[in-house]
Amino acid sequence: MNRILCGGVAVALFGASAWAADPVRGVAADAVSDEATTAATRQRRARALQTIVVTASRMDDPYRLETDPRQPRLPLPAHDGGSYLKSIPGFALSRKGGTSGDPELRGLGGSRLNILVDGAASLGGCGNRMDPPTAYVFPEAYDRIEVLKGPQSVRDGASGAGIVRFERSAPVFDGDHLSGYASGTVGRFGRRDATVEVIAAAEQGFARFTGTWSEQDDYRGGDGRRVHSGYERWSGSGVFGWRADSRTLIELSLDRSDAEAAYDDRGMDGTRFAREGYQLRLVREPDASPFQEVEAMVYWNDVDHVMDNFTLREVPMAPMVSYPDRRTRGFRLSAELLAREVWQISMGVDGHDDRHRDNRIMGPTAFEFREVPRNDNVEFRDVGLYTELERPVGPRGRLAGGVRIDRSRAEVTSLSGLGGAAAGDVDRSGQVSGFVRYSHAFENAPLVAYAGLGRAERAADFWERRRDFSLSTETLTQLDAGLRFDGARVAWTLATFYGGIDDYVLISAPGIAELEARNVDATTYGGELDATVRLGAHLQLVGTAAWVRSTNDTDDVPLAQTPPLEGSLGVDYDDGAWFTGVLTRLVARQTRVHPGHGTVYSLDSAPSPGFGVLSAYGGYRLASGVTFTAGVDNLFNRNYAEHIQRGLADLGARPTRIPEPGRGLWVRVNAAF
Repeated sequence: MNRILCGGVAVALFGASAWAADPVRGVAADAVSDEATTAATRQRRARALQTIVVTASRMDDPYRLETDPRQPRLPLPAHDGGSYLKSIPGFALSRKGGTSGDPELRGLGGSRLNILVDGAASLGGCGNRMDPPTAYVFPEAYDRIEVLKGPQSVRDGASGAGIVRFERSAPVFDGDHLSGYASGTVGRFGRRDATVEVIAAAEQGFARFTGTWSEQDDYRGGDGRRVHSGYERWSGSGVFGWRADSRTLIELSLDRSDAEAAYDDRGMDGTRFAREGYQLRLVREPDASPFQEVEAMVYWNDVDHVMDNFTLREVPMAPMVSYPDRRTRGFRLSAELLAREVWQISMGVDGHDDRHRDNRIMGPTAFEFREVPRNDNVEFRDVGLYTELERPVGPRGRLAGGVRIDRSRAEVTSLSGLGGAAAGDVDRSGQVSGFVRYSHAFENAPLVAYAGLGRAERAADFWERRRDFSLSTETLTQLDAGLRFDGARVAWTLATFYGGIDDYVLISAPGIAELEARNVDATTYGGELDATVRLGAHLQLVGTAAWVRSTNDTDDVPLAQTPPLEGSLGVDYDDGAWFTGVLTRLVARQTRVHPGHGTVYSLDSAPSPGFGVLSAYGGYRLASGVTFTAGVDNLFNRNYAEHIQRGLADLGARPTRIPEPGRGLWVRVNAAF
């Protein structure tokens, strides 16, 4: 903790000195919102957002950032939600193969990280997290990705690690309109991506059609070893909106996708990742105050997942197949109010229920599994009620707070029981979450500071309850604090946190401990830093750092699956037409491990060595809006592996960690028309 405080003071002093030396001083504006800045600061941010290739995602605030998934990124543009999040400071990814990795933020993942797609929950079916929610997300099909770090909101459930929102915007046009977007990427290891979107709109409505496709062959690590990792993915969506009047929008969304993926960390592959999603939304801006907006939404998601050991690999002597599915239905009613012209109030009620089924067949009949129906497994229900309030405090401060009450129910529907519970057993629990936050914009410096105290309580999820159905609710109490400096030449954001977790759900490998899941107490702290230094009209230096340290206080050992310290440093050049840059990523050695223990998506095995990789890119932007970009990842073909991962399955004498891809060349073309 002392190192965090010292680091924060050092960064603050660095920023203050840079501001003092800056001939063009930015001045923070009145704190009319947490994102309050001057016009000059907004212009600087706009210029930063125009960077054609994203090498480091800047935090809009120490606890929040928003990014455009259609901007090219370095390394190679992501093909699923988890791969995209990995490029944001503070995130790590548990690699399984070439796709469908499980993301974690600040060392916390699984159900501790809320993933929402257009405001709806979509949960995977595999009992070993072969299909996390981000496996069904295709980033370029969305307009923006918003990340909220820590328990700093209650609108979208108990957000322990944070909230990730993949969002599409409803277009607004005065008359007839037709536009589109397209991109294509080709690269080493047979990588091929394509995205096409068309929007047709009139004053009273719109139709939006989006299709994506991505595939890759097995890649090779830096030592030339082939990794069982090929995949093929596609998605299609249609969004239809009708504006009954200038204040009313009715929107219907339809989504379908499917995929197959080879997994090197286990003895089975995913041969079906089929998802169907439907959502109906009504948004109304009432004429009468204090209501500003009222929204009602219902949604339905169905995931049909199949995994086997014979479709994407040589047929073994003992074929087997597992084929779970999961249906999730939910709703949300919310309202935005402005009371007495100062109180911004958000309130609402939301809920969802999901049903999980499964079956598993071994032997020759595995090839005919579709003829054998699935068996009921478990059902979950959750209803939550929340309120958030914000208001100015003086000319430059802002106070925000909120509270949420959830009621959860889990019922075993499997005839053979689940997690030590018998068929028909029910577990009911109530959770209380909340936060309070104060932010302040300084008058004589382009500096905003904030501090927030939050509590997030959640019930055990399906992956945890299948190991022990009677687990206690998990509660994170965390202090978040940070600074944002926006000078004309230097800009940086620092976010720090210190949290205590009561009844953290710790997972153990079979045979390691008496129980495969149990509650322990834990402590976690760390921070993230990003910085931009403009070296001239077209040249800038960008850097990031992220560090977290977590301890299992009950057992007096490191908390398993905590990522190591890592940072990045890049140089970007952009003259409006030509652009180029390099990025180096450095990751420290991680020795704080608890072998055989971890999370529902991966377990610690052994300390991991540090590594560094260098990537580069360049390209040209045409006046017509077409952009060509080429890049090379892992330029020196380093052989390395990430610390956070499940490791290889017991398939022979091979390394215990899955190596990252070796040197990879890629070319991308994208255009808006």
